[in-house]
Amino acid sequence: MDFLKILKSFEEFIYEAMTWLVFYPRTLWRVVRHPIRMAQYADEELADPLREQFKDGLSPPFFLLLSVIISHVVELTLHAQMPERSGELAKIVLGSEQNLLIYRTISFGVWALLGAMYLLVRTHGRIDRDTLRRPFYAQCYLVAPFAISLSIGVTIARVFGTRFHEAGITWALVACAWFVAAQAGWLRNLLQVPWWRAIGATLLILLVGLVINTLVALALLGPL
Repeated sequence: MDFLKILKSFEEFIYEAMTWLVFYPRTLWRVVRHPIRMAQYADEELADPLREQFKDGLSPPFFLLLSVIISHVVELTLHAQMPERSGELAKIVLGSEQNLLIYRTISFGVWALLGAMYLLVRTHGRIDRDTLRRPFYAQCYLVAPFAISLSIGVTIARVFGTRFHEAGITWALVACAWFVAAQAGWLRNLLQVPWWRAIGATLLILLVGLVINTLVALALLGPL
């Protein structure tokens, strides 16, 4: 009986994994083309019963996680090397593929969290687990294309050296520009503010997230 349960669980996992091949590129394409509409879609789906949510796409946090995993697979395929100098903490965090993926997902999740918190602060909303979920899910949709594009662009620039260095950097800059436009559009739509204020808020979110991730990275790498 237990063996049959294991087979059934394995059957469900195989089916779910195969559906990712359909729903990941579909969700990515929809978010890249219509970021504001997909952010609204995330908010609407959370109002449905749990089993009915995101039936025609991927849930935003899982979409972000898969984006990080795919970018990591690209990095492994291109044989990108990790920094040689590292502290004791880095041996724990970067010592396994699982820990590394968790770390990178959290690193990009910082921007999603900052964007969600900024919205709640500006709207004078209460910050708790319930109120934070909706804007955070919307932000995960916006951060995921940024995460995979930025990571792959940086990897290309780092691995191929002078030959494709400029192409990789250009790809990463395009990812940043897309995220600024998408994030600013999302804030402008919800806060009803001019474009310049929405762009300024987006740049502030990017800067604070960059500072946080830089400090964490320096703590991991240890003294040079």
